Amino acid sequence: MKTLILAVLMIGIMCSSATAQSPDREFTPGPRMIRAIEQIAGSYAHLGSSLGLTAEQKDAMARVVQSMKTDMWMKEAVLVGMFQELEEKRRHGLLQDNEYRIANTLTGGIETDELNLFIDTLVSLRAVLTAEQRAKLQGISRPVMEFRLSQGFNTKIGLMSLEGIGRVYSYRDELRLSDAQAQGIQSLLEDARREVLRLGTEIDLSRVEADELVMRPDVNPEVIRAKMQKTGETEGVLFSKLFAVSDQIDGQLTTEQRKKVTELKQQRQRHVASMERPGHEGPAHGERSSLAAAPAFDYFLDQAQLGLSPEQIAGLVAAKNETRKTVLIEQAKLKGSELKVLNLLRNGETPPSEDQLATAVQGLEQIRSKITVAKALGYLKARQILTREQQQRVHPPQTLEDSK
Repeated sequence: MKTLILAVLMIGIMCSSATAQSPDREFTPGPRMIRAIEQIAGSYAHLGSSLGLTAEQKDAMARVVQSMKTDMWMKEAVLVGMFQELEEKRRHGLLQDNEYRIANTLTGGIETDELNLFIDTLVSLRAVLTAEQRAKLQGISRPVMEFRLSQGFNTKIGLMSLEGIGRVYSYRDELRLSDAQAQGIQSLLEDARREVLRLGTEIDLSRVEADELVMRPDVNPEVIRAKMQKTGETEGVLFSKLFAVSDQIDGQLTTEQRKKVTELKQQRQRHVASMERPGHEGPAHGERSSLAAAPAFDYFLDQAQLGLSPEQIAGLVAAKNETRKTVLIEQAKLKGSELKVLNLLRNGETPPSEDQLATAVQGLEQIRSKITVAKALGYLKARQILTREQQQRVHPPQTLEDSK
């Protein structure tokens, strides 16, 4: 499977965290797969009396869902960490074009793992039921066919990415493009637009069909896998087309024009980054402003008065990405531990002992401590990149959350 995040990254239109994805802006498959498994397990529980589910079967299903969500959160933490690292580099003009393609390979492998986890979980949930219960389920289940309006997410992302690639055309005066170059680039973009519209529609239809198959208890999971893989393969074709047109446009330019394009893109990235937060000048020492509450790395990066060197900016970005990826992994572990505590509390048949609860809560606190330590160390790393004089002109964070 190929990931949607690369097209998003190509023009930097989404800055999102793992915990802030809405259904129409999910650029990784994990949240959608978790919702599907929760819905399926919930339907089994709802039909529990009709199916004759035992307490042991209900507990087994809860454990299957818990295990899947815990594993999926970890995979999502890695995916989102990679996305945010690329996005941070892009914002500060540090991103190399080949990093998109490297990430495409890595994220594709992770998403394949997520698909395998989803199918295995679906099989495990069904395996909890007896043959008689599965027959009953097929008889009483009435999956809904939803004729919902397609959100066209892949089409939107493809067109936005194409707009970013086509920015070369809008730079034609600065690049001194010849008429032949301008016409050639325009023709490439028009052809690519037609392909994006066609492939985006095909992906949307394939995804709707897969979503409906998932909710049918009589469908072989391998049929679902094949449908989802086809969706992923079509996404791969879409992004390959975007990469190809980018290479073709690049091939239309001279060596000097390519260097100029890189300079123009970096200038634009830095301008966009400077406009993404209110205020461009940092406060003098002892003063407060909206920047005083900003995360430590951004607080340092956004202060023009510090006179950061390119090496310091690169160091701060690298330290921020390292810290954020560590925090994302620990936050995924925290969610898994919280789910474990909640499942203990929900167990009405055999309530947990105080020792069991104390051990589970202790595990939670240990992870929270690791997150706090990671944030504090991240702030220290950021300060150490500054000169002594620069350090004297910045504020410490107001809370530990500010140093994430």
